[in-house]
Amino acid sequence: MDTPLDVADAVRAVADSAAVVQRLHATCCEPGRSPRMERLTETLRVLRGSLTEGGPVDDTMSALADAGAQVGWLQVACCSEKRMPLYEEVQQHLAGVYRALQQHGH
Repeated sequence: MDTPLDVADAVRAVADSAAVVQRLHATCCEPGRSPRMERLTETLRVLRGSLTEGGPVDDTMSALADAGAQVGWLQVACCSEKRMPLYEEVQQHLAGVYRALQQHGH
């Protein structure tokens, strides 16, 4: 069973997600995915801001869902099996954010 997370853990999980996305972006061989990775980076920035500033719960959950969808698109469109664990890592971090929000009644 996973250990419950708090909001500070959720903020760290978003930062960890962003770091993995930067690694993915730096190693991507498909220029067409670059704008999508930049959009994901911006979505993660919005999510982190919403968490740290105590933004409206609906906005936070919307940014979280948007980030997950963007990662999912990038993952299924990826051309390298070696990169799959990185996408999975980002999704695990985002799932941690979701669990933290649920724990706090969001």
